Amino acid sequence: MKLILARHGNTFAAGDKVFWVGGNNDLPLVQGGIAQAERFGQALKGIPLTAVYCAPLLRTKQFAAIALKTAGIDMVATDDLRLKELDYGQWCGRTDGEITEQFGEGALKGWVESSVWPHDGGWSSDESTVQKEVESFVQELSEKFADDDNANILLVSSNGRLRYFLHLVAGEFNRRVIEHSFKVATGGVCLLEGQGQDFKLRLWNAEPQLLATQL
Repeated sequence: MKLILARHGNTFAAGDKVFWVGGNNDLPLVQGGIAQAERFGQALKGIPLTAVYCAPLLRTKQFAAIALKTAGIDMVATDDLRLKELDYGQWCGRTDGEITEQFGEGALKGWVESSVWPHDGGWSSDESTVQKEVESFVQELSEKFADDDNANILLVSSNGRLRYFLHLVAGEFNRRVIEHSFKVATGGVCLLEGQGQDFKLRLWNAEPQLLATQL
C-alpha cells in the first residue's frame, strides 16, 4: 500500500498577514492555493488511485476536489477527522512574532523544529492522542485494502497533522527531531509505502511531479 500525503495549498495571498491556522479555522484556498491544487492534479495524471481521503475542512476539501478534477479522476474525497489539522489554541490568529512575544521563542522553535508541544497556549488534544489517531486510521486502511497489492491512497491534510505519519517509519520521527526537518510546504507531497505500522519513506516535502518517479 502506498500513501500519498499532500498538504493543502495556500490560504494566504501575497501581502496578507500570515498567522497560525488550526483545525478550528476554516479558511478557503486563495488563488495561489488553487494553482497549487491544479499543479498537484497534473502530477496525478496517469496514477491510478484506489481511494481519496481528506480532512473535513474547506482548504483540504477544495484542494482534493480541484486536484482530482484537474487529473481527470472521477472520485470524491471521503472526510475523516483523523486528518484534521491540530487545534493550536491561543496560537491561532497570531503571527510567529506575536507567538514569540507572548509564549517565548523556545515554545515556537520547540514545536516547529522538534515537535515539542507547548506547556501553555491552550492547545486541545495531545501528542499521544494525535499519534494514535493516525495509527488507527492507517491500520484501518491496511485492513480495508489488504487484498490490493497496488493500492495508491491519497490523503490530503495539513502540516501539523502530517508529521505524525512519520511514526509509521521506524526511527524516522526521532531522526527529524534531531535534524529539525518536519515541515511539509503548502502543495507539497510525501509518499510512504508499507502496511499497518511498518512503512518505508519514499518522499517527504517533495515537489508533486516527483510522484511519477516513485509510482
